[in-house]
Parts: sequence; C-alpha cells; structure tokens
Amino acid sequence: MRAFVVVLVACGTPTVPTPGPVATPETLAFHLREGSIDNYFYRRGPVAAHLLVTSGKAARILVAFPAGNEGVGLWFEPTTEPTEIAVAGLLTSVDDGAMHGIAVRLSITKPLVVHQAALAGVRTLRDYAALGKLPAEMAAVVVPGPPLIVQRTTTDGTHHLKLALAAEAPGAVRVEADAIHFVPPPGGPLVVTLTATLDEPPLTPIETTALLDSIPPGHDRELHALAFLSYREKLLAGSWRFLTYFGRDTLLTMRLLMPHARAELVEAGLGAVIDRLDPTGDVAHEEDIGDFAAWENHTDGHATDEAPRFDYKMVDDDFLLAPVLAEYFESPNGRDRAAAFVARQTPRGVRYGDAIANNLGFVLRAARAYAASPTADNLVHLHDRVPVGDWRDSNADGRIPYDVNAALVPAALAAAARLYRSSLFGADAKLATEAERLAAAWHVADRFRVEIPADEARERVAAYAKSIGVPADEAVKSIDGPIVVRAISLDAQGRPIPVMNSDDGFALLFDDPPPAFLDEAAGRLLRPFPAGLRTPIGIMVANPAFAPEALQRKITRADYHGTVVWSWQQALLAKGIDRQLARTDVPAATKTRLTAAKQALWTAIRGAPDMVTSELWSWDVTDGHWRVVPFGQARRMPTSPTRRSCGVRCTWRFRRRSHHHGVGL
Repeated sequence: MRAFVVVLVACGTPTVPTPGPVATPETLAFHLREGSIDNYFYRRGPVAAHLLVTSGKAARILVAFPAGNEGVGLWFEPTTEPTEIAVAGLLTSVDDGAMHGIAVRLSITKPLVVHQAALAGVRTLRDYAALGKLPAEMAAVVVPGPPLIVQRTTTDGTHHLKLALAAEAPGAVRVEADAIHFVPPPGGPLVVTLTATLDEPPLTPIETTALLDSIPPGHDRELHALAFLSYREKLLAGSWRFLTYFGRDTLLTMRLLMPHARAELVEAGLGAVIDRLDPTGDVAHEEDIGDFAAWENHTDGHATDEAPRFDYKMVDDDFLLAPVLAEYFESPNGRDRAAAFVARQTPRGVRYGDAIANNLGFVLRAARAYAASPTADNLVHLHDRVPVGDWRDSNADGRIPYDVNAALVPAALAAAARLYRSSLFGADAKLATEAERLAAAWHVADRFRVEIPADEARERVAAYAKSIGVPADEAVKSIDGPIVVRAISLDAQGRPIPVMNSDDGFALLFDDPPPAFLDEAAGRLLRPFPAGLRTPIGIMVANPAFAPEALQRKITRADYHGTVVWSWQQALLAKGIDRQLARTDVPAATKTRLTAAKQALWTAIRGAPDMVTSELWSWDVTDGHWRVVPFGQARRMPTSPTRRSCGVRCTWRFRRRSHHHGVGL
C-alpha cells in the first residue's frame, strides 16, 4: 500500500479525479507478476479476492478474501518437471445467495496431485506455507462430484468456505487413493474452472475516485493496488499474507499519502486505528478475525466464536497516531472535518476525542521517566520477553530501538502539544506545556551514534564486501573521513549495536533534526553499499558491515529485515528529504548535500521499476552487475515476496502473529 507514495512524489503533473456517485459497482481487475508467481486481483461490489498462482515444480493455487480474512489454498506434490498454470479467462464474480466469491478458468500443462487443500483464515494458510502443517480439526470435506467440491465450516460453525473444480474433460479432476488428481487429457492441457466462495460479511470498498486528489498519469496499476486494500471499515496490509488491519501500516500509509489522500481514505484509516485503541491509549498492532480468531479463542479455552483479538505488543505504532492526526487536522482536507471526526464514537461507545486523549496520555506517561532521569533504562524498550517491537521485527538483538526513541517519541510529544493547544481538546495549556517540555528533553539520537575511524572503516567495508560477494572499490573510495553509524538499537545495557540502517527516514519525515544530522544522513544515501546504503537496485534497510561477524550472519539478503530493499522505506526517505528541503532554517550547504542525496535516492529507486508495488526485494550480483531477486524466491522457496524471516527464526506463537506488510504480494 505505502509504495504508491513513491509514484506520487516522483511524478510532476497529476490528473485529478472527481469523486461522485457511482451508478454501478466499480470493477477492479488487474494482474501483477513476480518471478514464478502470478497475482490476479478482483473487486466488484461485495466480492474482493486475490488469486495467486505459482507455476514450476512446487505449484500452488491460493484465493484470499478480505472478507473475514479467509481463503482457500491448494498445494501440490513436488514434480520432476515444471508445471505451467495459467489463467485461461477473466476472473468473474460469483454471488450465490449468501455465498460470494470468484470463478476463473485455469489451464494446467502437467499432471498434479494435491498435497494439501486448506480452507481457513489467511493466517492459518500463511502458517501452512511456512510450516507445512495444518491442524487436523481444520480438515476439509471433499465431495467427488462432478464438479469436485472441497468445503469446510469455520471453527465456530457459523460460516462456510467452498472450492469447486469443474474440468472440461470428464474425469480430469478426480479423487484417487484419498488424493485429488489433476490429469490433463491426451494432447492437453487440462482446462478447469475454479470457483471459490465464502459467506463472511463483505467489506465496503472505497471507490478509486475517493482515494486521492492527485494521481500521476499512467499509474493505474499502482492506484488499483491501493484501491484493492482500501475499505470504509479499515485499510488492509499487503496481500495475500496479511489482508486485514495493521495499525502501523495504516498510520504510515496515511502520513506518506498526505497531502494527496482524500478525507474519506484518511478517516477510514484513522478511524480503524482509533476504534481499536485499548483503554490506556495503546495502538493495536494487528487483529485476528474470522476463522483464525475463532480457532485461537477455541484453543485458548474461550468461547468458540469469531470475536476479534487484538495484538498490542508493538511499541512504535503507539507514537505514530498523534503525529498523523496532527498532520491531518492541520491540512486543508482535515481542518474543516476535524470537529465532526473527533465527535464520532468507537464500537465500544467511546467518543473519538476521548480515545485520542487516552493515546496522548499514553505518550506523555511513556516520556516522563527519561525526562526526569535521562538514562538508557528510561528510554522506550521492547516489552519484556517479547522479541519484536517495531517494523523490523528484529533489532539485531537490541532492546531499545533507534526509530522509536530518536524519532517517533519526540514527534509524538510535539504533535501532542499542538493537539492539546487546539480547541478540539479543550485548549489544555497545562498539558501542552508539559508535552513541549518533555519533547525538549527527548533529544536522544546521539545515544545511538557510533563513529568509526576512516582507516578502520575502509578495512571493515572491504572485508565485509568480500564476504558477501559485492564490489568494494567504489565503496572504499567513498570513505573520506570517519563513518558515523546511528545504531539500529541499544542492547539491554544501553550499548549501541552498530548496524547502519534506513530509519533516518523517520527523523526526516517526523522531526526537525539539526543540520549536522542531515549532513550525516545524506552521506548514508550518497555512499554506495557497503560503506553506505545505496545500491543500483534500491536502498538497503540494513548494513551490518561495521557490526561483529556473528551479527553479520544474521542480517543477510535472505532475511526479511536484512540487506534487502523495502519500497516504503524508500518512500519514507523521499518524503522526508522533501520535508527537510522545505525548511527555512537549514544552511544552504546542507540543502545542497540533501539535494544530492535525493538525486542518488531516486536513481536507486528507478533501478527497480518493476518492484513499485512490492513490499521488499532481494538481490544478486554477477560479474559486478546487480539484479533484483524477488524476496523469498531468492531462497528457492515457493513463497510470495512478503514471506518473513520471523517465520523461520521466531517461535510458533510469534510467527503466527508476526507483523507487517505494504503492497507486497
């Protein structure tokens, strides 16, 4: 979702859609391909579905629905020869009473045997993709047909999922020895109509004309990707593996899309976050709904129903709400709508203004200890016994994240002061003054500062480049003085962990750093990896060249938050640099350096034009030439580009509740 901002920032003259009443439901139908994965998206009225088809020796077919965050999947036995699965006709909507979904004709070139048919919540499907295990209680019922039908009633007994397979050749899809076989006829291929339906209540689409007031011409694909994830009830994280509410994703998306996002889109996103605040003002990271929630409720010994479950373990999202709200309320779109917005009520009957005040109180409480006693112990830590806490899912064994403490807490305090002074919150001068005082005390970025002498930096860069097989000459030559790293985090004892990272973008977009910091951040974009972050195919989100070798082995191009490129982090940097260039208190020399960094950033972004709707990607270097490798496929795994390293490294409990996504497939 957040990748679309790169397009908005890059393009000059936009077209401006005019919102208005829609006589008939809007139809979205578009295709994206990455590596061996074909993704087909369809949305019309109550039907929204993502069809994912993977060809090759480990074929699979998945259909994921935003409604109930549920889907169906067919994983096939590995084959010695690659199989091509192609869509042989347009996706169409199916509306059969309470059941709704899609139908599509598929062409299959080689015989296939279904290893596992799964009809369940998206998170269950995601777990199966990672672990190869499905709870026995979730087994589906197969009706041989024809047509062959695979169906299941959800854990709470209230909803139904159904997959129908109708082959054009009689008997070409059949059950043999308790397995479903796809058998192309002589002279093949096999043509089969796949129909996937469910009866979960649908979400309400936001029409494309109500999303943005500025759309660069020629970017319908990106606009449609944004639209597929945008609903009046909530905005969704990337498809297919997430496809429901994520608080951090929503807030960052809204901030990155401003000022182009229309009020309807912004308020859908902000409203979803406010609706899910806990009574203390803590922002919900993600939700479990539908069959997955019912399964969790059942396994935890609670009532077996689909009551949503909210996860509050992340610490960064708590400090994003205030800055995004303040930005919206001060914008032309939001200024006149703010009073009506804060007068709304959450599902629990809490006035939005009161719920927001709870979050502002949360921010102040979190900041008071450090302001009173500025020690590392009083910075914002990850929660006890929780290995994750911000967007990275990993802080390289650290406990005190850089982005949260150096950028987001100060930004949240400054925003709280502005909100407290507004009439929306009673013009509370006392709390506004306290927020300003706390913000003045939270200049903590230098706690994360690590300076490495030039000679030592050159040696480390050369050695690290050799160990990972990337060119080193240009990177080594770019080191003309000491290298400054802003540590990715501090460990439990407050010591910096010297992994260079892209989280400068948070400070650039949300704060007003001093010129020295801006010069330093620009240098990290200007210097080529592994002296800096810039590569020909994007900006690395992490560079462990200056970290111990043991840590370097944990931060690789095969890790979800390793030496890989994330689209929204590039958008964050691009938008942040523009914000700093608009300041009037930045010296001309610093602006010149920032402008050079902006040009270098955009050169890197344009080095991977086909990845604009992807969450992240990896890379390879052959004979000195860099090329993009879709993430996950770099590890020769039959997975989509949004597969997480957390799924490999974390416990099952945290794997199934791991966070995050953009427009990645």
